[in-house]
Amino acid sequence: MFFATNPPLATLPVQIAQEFQQLCDASPSDELRLFALVDGAFDEEFFRMRSPRLFPRRSLYDGTALQGLGTAVPYLLTAPEGAEACLAWLNRLFTSCGAKPMLSILASVLDTDELVRHMRPYLIAMTPDTVEWPVRWGDTRVLPALLEALAEPERGQLLAPMARWWWPGRDGVLLSWQGAAMLPAPAGFDKMPISDEVFAKLVDKSEADAVLANLYDSQPDLFRMDSPAQCHDRVERHLQVASANGLHAAPARQHFSALALLLSDDFTQHAALSDLLRRIRQGANYNDEISALPTEFWRMTER
Repeated sequence: MFFATNPPLATLPVQIAQEFQQLCDASPSDELRLFALVDGAFDEEFFRMRSPRLFPRRSLYDGTALQGLGTAVPYLLTAPEGAEACLAWLNRLFTSCGAKPMLSILASVLDTDELVRHMRPYLIAMTPDTVEWPVRWGDTRVLPALLEALAEPERGQLLAPMARWWWPGRDGVLLSWQGAAMLPAPAGFDKMPISDEVFAKLVDKSEADAVLANLYDSQPDLFRMDSPAQCHDRVERHLQVASANGLHAAPARQHFSALALLLSDDFTQHAALSDLLRRIRQGANYNDEISALPTEFWRMTER
């Protein structure tokens, strides 16, 4: 299965360990604890093959409507005490997870049981039509979009007990979000309310990953020229071009994304493609227009 994320840089465990120590040194009184959030949906064998003594863990779904998902759930892992043991733990986790976008690290003022209880109201989102949606906090492709899209006060409430939340970005570098590192107030809901606007943004942000996964299954040769993160960037940008020009049908959007991987990055600036997009905006059929592109277009935009 294709994930549009580069492997995390080898320096990430050391960076996180150093930043965590700095947070601890700056904390006046509250003891900070370090946790890992591991999304078992990416690898249901991950914990079956590893000793609970090595990675003590709690499922975030225990005691919720989602507990029937078995091992395909997000787990909260508690770091060992001591700087050397903590760094070794981080190194093992990043090595074990590899390039799968299933690992993020949290520093919190809460202990394990308290953090599990704190996260529980945020595990299921409810849109205004009362439809419920599981929230993939453990998926680092989704995590930044979730944090950016959430409105206040939900985001502030969620992050209140976090001193820092780290995860590998798509290009493998370390990203993070800072919280208030304070005891949180009760959420005031048992399922996180999100507006239709926020839900639509999250759906839009996830489209490129879905398109890339489909393309990889059918046309893996398209991915040989770029890194996974570069493939995502190309497809995400050209899906925006498709939307701006009225190209909304899923098969057409997937084909347009394939062109984004196959052709030069500026292929939409070629006169023939500009004319095609203009006619699409006027209601022309995408497949007919693609078939009518001149040989010169394909020659000039070849990578």
